[in-house]
Amino acid sequence: MVARRKQLVAGRTCDAANKENEIKHMQQEIFDMDPWEFPLNVNNSHRTGRTGSEQADYCTLTELTRDHHTMTDVLFGRNLRLKVSLTLWKRNVGELLTYFLRIQDIGVFVDFLPLIIKSIDEGSPRITIGCCIDLFPLVKKVLANPYEEYLIVGLKWINSVLKNWCEELKASGFSGSTKPPLDKNFQVFNQQLLELWHQEPLLKSVPGAAGDMAKVSAACMNKLPL
Repeated sequence: MVARRKQLVAGRTCDAANKENEIKHMQQEIFDMDPWEFPLNVNNSHRTGRTGSEQADYCTLTELTRDHHTMTDVLFGRNLRLKVSLTLWKRNVGELLTYFLRIQDIGVFVDFLPLIIKSIDEGSPRITIGCCIDLFPLVKKVLANPYEEYLIVGLKWINSVLKNWCEELKASGFSGSTKPPLDKNFQVFNQQLLELWHQEPLLKSVPGAAGDMAKVSAACMNKLPL
């Protein structure tokens, strides 16, 4: 039976949700005051006296205005979630992981992942192998994405974990540790890694920088007794 780390405690993630809702409410108030926010009716040309050409321009303006607000919503939401993530990162890593798993926003996760990678590379005790196990499902979603920048950051995370805990992962292997006191989570991570490589075999044949990164990961994995 493979041991797993304890479930993350939600803690004060409700504070993050409340903060997010509060800022979203502020966003709506800002949009309500936006001078571009006026009623547009593309079917009222008979009352305004617009010609066919003018009506076409009016329709184009309507679409552009709608696209503008859609993009603003997306960017505002992304910025808000990154701010909440940074607040939780400074306060409690467990709460941050719970937040990522709750919102399931891969774009925000990709933006934040380099900070986690930096922490692993520096050997910070804030990120444990147990945290990496909880992050792995999100990293798998990142690596299933066709965008090269997503693949690169996901593979960088894997390489950082392999480099930082190389000896422990080697000792643990896939079927059990040769050192009983060793954290069983290393065995769980090895299992996750093996499953990923079976499910995403094309990663090693991806061209460009992402492909080079995947080859480094594969070389590190070949040293593990999986």
